[in-house]
Amino acid sequence: MLRGGLVLLLYMGACSGSSASAPPLTAVPRTLTLIATAEINGTPEPCGCQSDPLGDVARVATLVKQADKAAAGHGGALLVDAGGLRFGIAPLSATLRKQAELKADFLEKTWSELHACVGLGDEDVRFSPASAPPANARLCSNASGAPLRPALVTDVGGIKVGVLALLDPDLSVPPPYVVSDMIPAATRDVAKLRAEGAQVIVALVHATRPSVRKVLRAVPGITVAVVGEDNTEQGGIAEVFNGTIIVQPAEQAEKVAVVELRLSADGRVGTTLFASAEDRAVRTARIEQRVKILDEELAAYAKDAHADPAFVSARKREQKSLLDEKQSLAGVTDTPPPLPFAMARLVPLNRKLARDPGVEAALKKFNHDVAEANRAAGEKIPVPQPDPGEPGYIGVEACGDCHQHEAAADFWKTTVHAHAWKTIVDVDKQWSFDCISCHTTGYGQKGGSAMAHVDGLTDVQCEVCHGPGSLHAAKPKVVKMPVIAPDQRVCKTCHTPEHSDTFSYEAYLRDILGPTHGAKKRAALGEGPTGHALRTAALERAKSAP
Repeated sequence: MLRGGLVLLLYMGACSGSSASAPPLTAVPRTLTLIATAEINGTPEPCGCQSDPLGDVARVATLVKQADKAAAGHGGALLVDAGGLRFGIAPLSATLRKQAELKADFLEKTWSELHACVGLGDEDVRFSPASAPPANARLCSNASGAPLRPALVTDVGGIKVGVLALLDPDLSVPPPYVVSDMIPAATRDVAKLRAEGAQVIVALVHATRPSVRKVLRAVPGITVAVVGEDNTEQGGIAEVFNGTIIVQPAEQAEKVAVVELRLSADGRVGTTLFASAEDRAVRTARIEQRVKILDEELAAYAKDAHADPAFVSARKREQKSLLDEKQSLAGVTDTPPPLPFAMARLVPLNRKLARDPGVEAALKKFNHDVAEANRAAGEKIPVPQPDPGEPGYIGVEACGDCHQHEAAADFWKTTVHAHAWKTIVDVDKQWSFDCISCHTTGYGQKGGSAMAHVDGLTDVQCEVCHGPGSLHAAKPKVVKMPVIAPDQRVCKTCHTPEHSDTFSYEAYLRDILGPTHGAKKRAALGEGPTGHALRTAALERAKSAP
C-alpha cells in the first residue's frame, strides 16, 4: 500500500499477443513488473511553470528502457494503460483540435514503440471514429462496432500475462461504438486467458474504482486491475479486493502505478501486498516533507483574506490523505511474506527522473513542428478589431509614452511579467496554444494578440490587468482605463493551481507593486513573503526531495 518510491523495472515483453518465442519456465523465482498509466489525456509533457512538474512521456520511456537494460533473464515488465490516452474531457474548439490530434498521435506512436498494452477510454474516441486510434490499436472486451483488439496473452520474460480491457457502458462514446455490460465480458475473457495459459491476468478498466470493485466482486481470477477513470492528480492507494490488486495511477502520467509480482519458483502468483522497509522509509520521508510544506502553506492561507477556499480545501484533503497513509505505513512489518507476494506503489515522475534522450529529442521536434504549423495557420487569420467606440490594446511602450505612466512602465520592466514571453521562447513553446495566452497581452481579444500576431504585445503587460487602453491613451482626461484596481480574479486567469503551484495573491503582489506602481497598496501589504521567494523555496525543495 505504498505510494511513492522507485522500483527496479525489468522489461522484456511486448503487447503482441504472441508467445511463440517464449523461453521455457525454469524452477527459479521470477518477477513481473507492471507499469500502469491511465488518462494521460493528450498530455505528452507537463507545463513547465510548476516548481516540480510531474509527468512526461520521456520519463515513462526512461523507466521502460532502464528496465530493458536491467533485464537478466529472471522476469520482465510490461507497460499498460487503462485508456484516456489521446484526449482530455474539456471541449476543444476547431482551432485547438488540430494541435490536440497531433498530440494524440504522438502519444499513440510513443506508447506503441514502448510496446504498451492500451485499453479503450471514452476520451480516446470522444470526437468521432475519425479521431479514434488506428484500427486494432486498442484492447476492449465489451465494445463493438469498430476494430478493437481482443484480450490476449503475451510473454513477458518467460511469464505468460493475459491482458483484457473494459469500458464502463455508462460513459458516452459516439457511434458506431456499442458498449455492453462489463461483467459478462470479463467473465468470458478471464476464462479464455486462463485456458490459453495465462499465469497473470491484468484488467485495464476504464471505470471508477467503485465500478471496478463491482466487476471484481462478480469476476474472480484477475490478478491486477488498473482503474482508468476519474484518476486525480494524487492517484490512489493500492488495495487488495476479492483477491485482486487494484491500482490507480494519477492523470497525465504525474504518478505511475507500479506493481511487482514476485512469483514462486513453480510459477505461482500471489496478491498479498508487502512494502519493504526501504520503500516505507523513502515514502515516509516524502510524506513528512510534504506535510511540513502543507502546514506552512495552510498557516499562510489562514492569514490571507483573499485565499481561494477551493484551493485551500484541496490542500487540506491532500494533507489528510498523506497523514492517513503515514499511519498505515507504520503498521507494516519488515519481514516479507513467503513467495509469492506483491508490491505496489505510485512513482512520481518528477525532475529527479531523467528524460529518455530519444523520446526527448522526438518530443522537441514534435513541439517545434506543431508550433510552426500553428504559427503558419495563425498568420492567415487576422486579429478581430474593436467595434467603433470599443478600446483596443496599445502595448506597454505606448503606455510609457505618457509622462504620467513612464515611471510605472520602467518599473514593470524589472518584474517577471516583463520576461514572460522569453520563458516560452527559450523552450520553443511561443506558438503553442497551451502557453501563448498567458505569456502575451490581450490574447484572443479584439485588437489584442493572437497566434502569429503578437507584435508589441508579448509579455504580461499593463493591459492584462488594467484592460485595453487605446481610448484612454487618446483622451486620458476623459476616458479612464477599463480596470483601475484589478483584483485577484485577474491573476487567477493564469495563476491556476495547475500552472502556478506557489501562487499566493499578496505575496505575488509584492513583486509587481512598488514606489511608481501602486505605492500605497504596496505599503499596506508591508513586509512578508514575495512570489519570488515562494517560487525559489519551492524549487529548492524540489531539488532536495528524497
